[in-house]
Amino acid sequence: MGNVLSLQLARERAWESASNPKTTELDGGSASNDRLLERLEAENTQLRRSVVELALQIQALRDDARAQTA
Repeated sequence: MGNVLSLQLARERAWESASNPKTTELDGGSASNDRLLERLEAENTQLRRSVVELALQIQALRDDARAQTA
């Protein structure tokens, strides 16, 4: 749950910097936002892999159930 909250915060910060770049440049937050965006992209990639893996597992379970009932 903590990861979800930190990712939500990172996403909000990334959106804020995109919508208001002058304030981020002034406070030095641009590099920080870049790191947060990289983390979000890495997490997104991992989540996509997990979704694919889960979909394959579900399909395998369905196939097994069909084979047992046939």
